[in-house]
Amino acid sequence: MRECLVIYVDAALDKNGRAGCGLAVFVRGRAVYTESFGFSHIGGSAQLEAHVCAGALDLAAARWPYHRVIVRTDCAPVVRSRMPSSDSFRIAVYEVRERCRRGWRVVRYVSRKANPAHELAREGLKSLSRQQVLAAA
Repeated sequence: MRECLVIYVDAALDKNGRAGCGLAVFVRGRAVYTESFGFSHIGGSAQLEAHVCAGALDLAAARWPYHRVIVRTDCAPVVRSRMPSSDSFRIAVYEVRERCRRGWRVVRYVSRKANPAHELAREGLKSLSRQQVLAAA
């Protein structure tokens, strides 16, 4: 078993259905991978955060299959919901929990202030807005 990866994730959603995603992977306190991107999203912010957590778990399984993984999100409902309120959120949380059962993977809460992916998600949202402005020009 190799050392533990900590993957910080965050998502930003605006009122027009544009979303930004941020991801920062740390090993022993040092960033080894960061990414931000934007995309369209229909649904709520908690559902989006759950999908981002599931995606981070998939990324870890594909790129770092022998590492223990902690995914940290600032979306408390993803971590703490026993009975998610909507069907779409329930399905998204179920996907996260199923991926955690596959191995040494957990999802934990982190405050927004301590989440390095927060600013990356905002950058991803801004990049999508810039792309749309350029496409319209």
